[in-house]
Amino acid sequence: MATFVQRGNGWQARIRRRGAPTISRTFDLKVDAEGWAREVEREHQRGNIAALSQEAQRTTFAEVADAWIKAVLPSRRDHGAGTYARAAKAKFGPYFLAAIRGLDVAAWRDNLLAAGYSPQTVIHHLRLASVIFTYAERDMSIHLPAGNPVKAISKPATPKARDRRLRAGELDYLLRGAQQARKQVIGLQQIISLAVETSMRLGELLSLDWGHVDIKRRTAHLPTSKNGESRTIALSTVAIAALAALPRPIAGGRVFTGWANKDGFERTWRRCVARAREAYEDDCAARVEKPDAAFLADLRFHDLRHEATSRLFEKGLGIMEVASMTGHKSLAMLKRYTHVDAKRLAQKLG
Repeated sequence: MATFVQRGNGWQARIRRRGAPTISRTFDLKVDAEGWAREVEREHQRGNIAALSQEAQRTTFAEVADAWIKAVLPSRRDHGAGTYARAAKAKFGPYFLAAIRGLDVAAWRDNLLAAGYSPQTVIHHLRLASVIFTYAERDMSIHLPAGNPVKAISKPATPKARDRRLRAGELDYLLRGAQQARKQVIGLQQIISLAVETSMRLGELLSLDWGHVDIKRRTAHLPTSKNGESRTIALSTVAIAALAALPRPIAGGRVFTGWANKDGFERTWRRCVARAREAYEDDCAARVEKPDAAFLADLRFHDLRHEATSRLFEKGLGIMEVASMTGHKSLAMLKRYTHVDAKRLAQKLG
C-alpha cells in the first residue's frame, strides 16, 4: 500500500508490504511520486523483489568499497589490490551504484590511458572496480538494475609480456650503483643478488624473516606468497654469501629492514639504476667509447625475476624444479617469465 506525504523538500512516496521492508522515495511533484509507486507495485506483482529494494539508488560506491576493504582486502595476496580499490573509490565514491554507467567507467579507462598508465595497469584498475561491484551484488545483496558497468565496456588490449633480461655487464654496474649508496641503505647489494639468484618477488624479499632462513640447509621458507601458497626456496652459493653479508640480530626479524614498503624500495632502486648508468658512462668516456643507449634503460626490479627464472632453466633445472623456486602454478605463466638466451641454447645444440 502506498502513502504520500508532503515534506519540505517535496512529496515522499512510502510503500509498505507485509513481510517486506518499507520502501520510500521523495519527488518534487506528487504526480512523479504516484508514478513511481505504481511502477514499484507492478514490480512486486511480477515478483521482482530485488528491484524493489532500491538499495542501488541509496548506496554509494564508497560505502561498498569501504566494506570490501575492511572485509576482503586483508586476505588478498596481491599487494596492489588496496591501491586499485582506493583509486576506484576516489573516482566513483560519491555516486550511488545505480548512477554509475558503463559510459562513466569507459571515460575513466580513457583518462587513465591518457594520463600515461600502461594498458595492464588500467586493466588492474578496472578489474578491481568490477570486484567491488560484484561484492555489492553477491555479498551485500544489492541489485544493480543495469548490471556490473565494468563488464559492459571493452578493456585495453593486453600488452605483450616483457622479455627484458640483463645485458652483459648490467648486473655488475647495478651492484656498483648499490655499493655507492649512502651508508644508511643496508642490504641493497644483497637484495639485488638474491633477486637474481632466487627469482623471489620484491614483496617476498622485503617480508623475508630470519626465522625462515636456514643457512645450513641452504633454504628460505616463504609462509605466504602471491598465489596464496607457501614454498621453500633453495639457496645458491651466491645467495648464501649475500645473506651472510647482512647483519643478523639475535632476536631475528626481517632480513631487509631498510624499506618499510615496496614504494620506498622503488625510489631506492631508481637512484641505484641512475648511479649505475652514470658509472657506465664514465667508464665509456675513459675508454673513448660511445655509451649504448639501451644499457640499463627501462630496467625494472621485477625484470630480475625474469632473469632469475631464465637462468634457472639455463642451469639445467627441470620445469617442476623451476616452478618450485618461482611459485608458478601453470606452465603458461612460467613461460611468460622464461626467456632463454638463444646464444647459450645454440651452444648446447653444438
